[in-house]
Amino acid sequence: MSAQTDFFDTNIILYLLGKDEAKADRALALLGSGGTISVQVLNEAASVARRKLGCDWQQLAELLGTVRGLCAVCPLRPWS
Repeated sequence: MSAQTDFFDTNIILYLLGKDEAKADRALALLGSGGTISVQVLNEAASVARRKLGCDWQQLAELLGTVRGLCAVCPLRPWS
């Protein structure tokens, strides 16, 4: 039997960039405890961070690098 891990959605990553410090701290604590994210979540977070939050490429690379270092990344797979 495999161990179950938390799966984090895009909003958890975006909380790291938000103005609500309590949400940002909680998101960092959750991500720091480990879990799983998908490539789709990373793509969605990158899109919102660039378009709506105005992050530059360097900020985005640092954010996604940090998240990838804390969580396992589930690749995209075609449905069978």
